[in-house]
Amino acid sequence: MGGSVGIGALIVGTSLMLVFALAVQSLDSRMETSLEVIEEAGEPIPSFQIDDATLWEGAVLSVTITTNGSGYQDGTLIEQSGSGGFSGTFTVDAAGGIENVIITNRGNYSSPPTIIVDTTGQPVASTGATFGSDIGNFIYSNLTNTGPVTMKNREAWLFLDGGTAVEPTNLGSVTSGTTTHWYPGETIQLEWAEDGATSYDRISLTSNGLTMVNTLA
Repeated sequence: MGGSVGIGALIVGTSLMLVFALAVQSLDSRMETSLEVIEEAGEPIPSFQIDDATLWEGAVLSVTITTNGSGYQDGTLIEQSGSGGFSGTFTVDAAGGIENVIITNRGNYSSPPTIIVDTTGQPVASTGATFGSDIGNFIYSNLTNTGPVTMKNREAWLFLDGGTAVEPTNLGSVTSGTTTHWYPGETIQLEWAEDGATSYDRISLTSNGLTMVNTLA
């Protein structure tokens, strides 16, 4: 009888210890969760705004060199009719052939413009360069970090709302400059070429659970 009582007491004691251990573990887990919630609640909240957003549906997206020509010196490109607003610069190789083009103003056109060399200041013997151009949607926008949080560009996503749905685009891939972070008070310039629908209505920016929307002008 005494042995049975002893074994029973041991079983009860062991069970109580197990229950106590589980209770302590549960309390520890709840405390950790509560501390995480408190820490998260104490973190500053990101805030940003879309200052402006403009869509040019006929912007020059690219200029290709179809014939390099010869006898040129580094100079500028213009649109043949002088309208629409396009401008660019170019550099030449040792023979004076045009080897690289940089667009400085994309302009806005209803059809691909004819791009030519601005002959002002060019040698008389320079000749032969020809170009091709493509037009499409290009969005200009200024975005300001209005909050106290430094944000990572790769954690922010852009969406367009228009005739068709467009996959999100990472902010870091369409901003001017090489910075990877968006600092408090900083305004960054968005330059986004989009070949999707012919027209869009709105642009939205999403990051860290916050979304801002602006109508495209």
